[in-house]
Amino acid sequence: MAETIHNVVLAGCSPMPLAHYLKALGILRVVSEQVDRGAMGWWQDEVFHLRSVLDDQALTTFFLEHYSPSALIAPWNGGSGFFPKDNQTGIGTIENSTAPRLRHYAEVIKRCRGLADERSLDSAPKDGEKERLLTICRGVLPDDVIVWLDAAFALTQDGPKYPPLLGTGGNDGRLDFTNNFMQRVVNIIDAETGGPTAESPGWLQATLVSEKTSGLLLKEPIGQFLPGSAGGPNAAADFDGESLTNPWDFILMLEGALVFSGAITRRMQATGPGVLSYPFTVRTADAGYGTAAAGDVGQSRAETWMPLWERPAGYREVEALFCEGRAAVGRRRARDGVDFARAVRGLGVDRGISAFERFGYLQRNGQAYIAAPLGRWIVPRRASPRIDLLNEIDSWLDSLERVARGKNAPASLGRAVRRIKNAILEVCRHDTSTHWQEVIVALGAAEKAMVHSPKTVQDNSWLAPLPPLGLGWLRACDDSSPEFRLALSLASIREDEELGPLRANMVPLAPAPSRPRFNREKMDQPFVVWGYADLCENMIATLRRRCMAAQRRNLELLPLHGVAPARLDDISGFIYGEVNEQKLEALLWGLNGVRIRGRSVVDVRGVLPASYSLLKLVHLPHSVALGADGEAVAVPYEPEITRLACAGRMVEATTAAARRLRGSGLPPAVEAVTENSALSRRIAAALLFPISRDAVVRLRDQVLMPSAVESPAT
Repeated sequence: MAETIHNVVLAGCSPMPLAHYLKALGILRVVSEQVDRGAMGWWQDEVFHLRSVLDDQALTTFFLEHYSPSALIAPWNGGSGFFPKDNQTGIGTIENSTAPRLRHYAEVIKRCRGLADERSLDSAPKDGEKERLLTICRGVLPDDVIVWLDAAFALTQDGPKYPPLLGTGGNDGRLDFTNNFMQRVVNIIDAETGGPTAESPGWLQATLVSEKTSGLLLKEPIGQFLPGSAGGPNAAADFDGESLTNPWDFILMLEGALVFSGAITRRMQATGPGVLSYPFTVRTADAGYGTAAAGDVGQSRAETWMPLWERPAGYREVEALFCEGRAAVGRRRARDGVDFARAVRGLGVDRGISAFERFGYLQRNGQAYIAAPLGRWIVPRRASPRIDLLNEIDSWLDSLERVARGKNAPASLGRAVRRIKNAILEVCRHDTSTHWQEVIVALGAAEKAMVHSPKTVQDNSWLAPLPPLGLGWLRACDDSSPEFRLALSLASIREDEELGPLRANMVPLAPAPSRPRFNREKMDQPFVVWGYADLCENMIATLRRRCMAAQRRNLELLPLHGVAPARLDDISGFIYGEVNEQKLEALLWGLNGVRIRGRSVVDVRGVLPASYSLLKLVHLPHSVALGADGEAVAVPYEPEITRLACAGRMVEATTAAARRLRGSGLPPAVEAVTENSALSRRIAAALLFPISRDAVVRLRDQVLMPSAVESPAT
């Protein structure tokens, strides 16, 4: 007759904090290995569910009366119990126990004591002696203990490496996990009889169903796994609380840590020493969480993304998931938390996972580490192909970050890097045009920060402006706003080979047709006029500089042509102050890096002042104005008109523009226009926006005499 299968809801096992997550893994592992090989577990409604032959009561009975603890030892650590000055409470009790449940543990302890005695160790070994002891332990201890050793350390050509989950080989500073594990074991198991201690049932009930038992908790350390119970400043009403521990929580979380196993991998393309690879573990990214600080990268061990799955899975299945746990970005492994988020969004992780709980091993409260929860990341049902756009900035961002982490780097570069990473993390969560805009804005802000740090740029040859970005960035960032369209039109002014793109007025660029680079010898070159002023002032300065350069070089056409012309209604909105100038300029800095191709414009007739129409007709980069005979007429450039317009002397500027048009055979219908100083300034700045040929025809029809525009073409 088939055994009845029960579903047990373990309300005490939640995805966070880390101790409770590991506790769920520990219960699944122990039940599978010691009671029911067919046991399965999964996450649902923020708690862990266990399916096995054990019901609630049988599960409790098993742990209280039959559970045999794993033999966790660390004879290489000070405080592990193997040296004279160490706490002997737990290790000595287990070593002398006659209880069948603890017999194997006692044998392992005795064997390790023998290893220490053979080497006459009266304190923790150092350096080479420690490495030799680690090697010997792997060679002589039982196979089940090797599982613990794999989780605690890995031996590489560069010496032992320690996965962050278990500190530095099973300890966190002065707290040795194994010695405390043994002390907690004798708290729950009577070493003489093998039965449960008097307090054990209450502690177990609290562990499984999360009942409040603050009065029963032990004043013992729990380490980085449960920050809320670790004690310290502001942890209690008297401002300095003590660490409180449920022994079953401590025991089962370390049992769960054994699901992880360190592995030494060698990159296929490399021949150097192996690097430590730990399941779902990457370098810390100081972004994406509220307490992110500039020093987190240097003062953290790493971060681990703990997988959550909603489909019932057996322990061997879960074990395989962790053993092979990896995340990929393109063809490479994820290196930090930002990469991991990209992998999640692009489905570059193992399938079957519904979400990840992100934990960072951060240094807080002095030199102590805590496993801080850094947020939940949902695995999308569909991959986002747009996330691959980020591959285009990988090497550039690596170079910028390397410089920003330098000792003498300006703080502005560090802030720029964190802003980019935060924006990438948000776009991995939401993948909307608004969030993609924040990425492009953050990239532009980083380039701007480099321009304002000329000494750093000169000293670091690998720093470069934004690399050429593909057209996919435009589709991702386009929110159909006038600010985006206007910024795009300015960024598209780039076809003049001699003077360079508009970007050259903002960034000191050296001639480099394929990939932009800084002019390091002359970071203050005079052609760069975009400074700390507001948008209008910078646009006016750029207009004057480009027109002045065209005059000095005897260019036939003004270098103001753009392949993505602006719409007249957007220009009207700019002139009348209906556009968010901060957003426009921020987008411009980022869009400067996109390879913009020809873009058709559906012009919407805007309400434009006659003064703008007059001035724009004498600031065109092409001969398109049609005369009465139907032929194109080139309007010669007159620098005085630009000077007057930029100075806000609108009556004189429009009078001169009308005179120039009349002299070119295009008699205007208006001779002079009066505008206030603020509007005059915005009209002068608006002359920088490139417009389409159809838009030029509309301006011509607005301000020229009808006789000047009558032709078959119109």
